Amino acid sequence: MAITLAELVPVLEALRDRAATAARPSVDAMADTYKDHLTHVTLRRYFATPGQFGTSSPPGQPPAWRTGELARSVTVVPGLGGGMTATASVGPHTIYAATQEHGGVHRPSRARYMHWVNSGGEWFKKRVVIPPRPFMQPAARECVENGSLTRAAAEAFLAWVWG
Repeated sequence: MAITLAELVPVLEALRDRAATAARPSVDAMADTYKDHLTHVTLRRYFATPGQFGTSSPPGQPPAWRTGELARSVTVVPGLGGGMTATASVGPHTIYAATQEHGGVHRPSRARYMHWVNSGGEWFKKRVVIPPRPFMQPAARECVENGSLTRAAAEAFLAWVWG
């Protein structure tokens, strides 16, 4: 069955119009892919021994999985925008996430010492230095390098355009 030029033009115009609105589903697919890698690969690379005190991952590596709270706190804010431009946001929402990613120093806020008890004993500290345990940037880099973000975007784009 042959198609005439007059019949082809509306088909191509419809494809063009669908492609012009495909940024949002493509970005959402990339965000979901990144979140999946972050929570199921990067944040599960190291595990803390039950009852262990301190961090059991090597310096500069993602934090060790202890309770799963950090991974469970990662959320996706779906794509905003329209047409050929969209953005999405992926990130953790625990109080300590930024400290794990970038490192930091914790000091007591209402007393002279911080105090806690765990399997390592009873602790009184004026400050605790937490080294960086980056997990967000390494996960993003891994997703770019392994091609999963590109695949997710392409698959979502094609599904959106072709229906």
